[in-house]
Amino acid sequence: MNDGTRAQFELIREFTTALARGGQRAWLFGGWGLDARIGRVTRDHGDVEFWVDRATAHDVLPLVVGTGAVLLDTRPPEESAEYDRDGVRFSTAYFDARADGTFAPRGRFDDWVFPAGSFPGEPVDLAGLPVRAMSAAGMLTMKEQFPHLRGGRPWRDKDVVDVGLLRSMLGGR
Repeated sequence: MNDGTRAQFELIREFTTALARGGQRAWLFGGWGLDARIGRVTRDHGDVEFWVDRATAHDVLPLVVGTGAVLLDTRPPEESAEYDRDGVRFSTAYFDARADGTFAPRGRFDDWVFPAGSFPGEPVDLAGLPVRAMSAAGMLTMKEQFPHLRGGRPWRDKDVVDVGLLRSMLGGR
């Protein structure tokens, strides 16, 4: 683990602890979410990303700022928030629960739909740290849909690797 990844891991620890103390939840996704599902840090990461239920976003913001994070004016506020804490950038993206049990964000990616069960209540173990992480099925759906969204783009090499890992975790789906 390089220094940047160590700093991100510590940020995840402090962020999830602050949210738990405040009775709130967030789910890792992206590379850190996959690592959480695997149970260990598998590579260095460029960023840390959390999903937050939009219904609780107003309660999450002060908890995040309370950790010393600075809210940046870089993202459309209806979609997500980006923060910096001591040079480590991270973001919270917002989802809405839908009547049919699925989930979707708003804004540029409102055509993204995540399956029921994408945001499980039970934490997983990330290298000894209990965290919530988007389900493997939710992350796979996210990756598979992304190139086809209005605001999407083609998979990067790491996305191809992640899709393969997620498919193997789900029995080759």
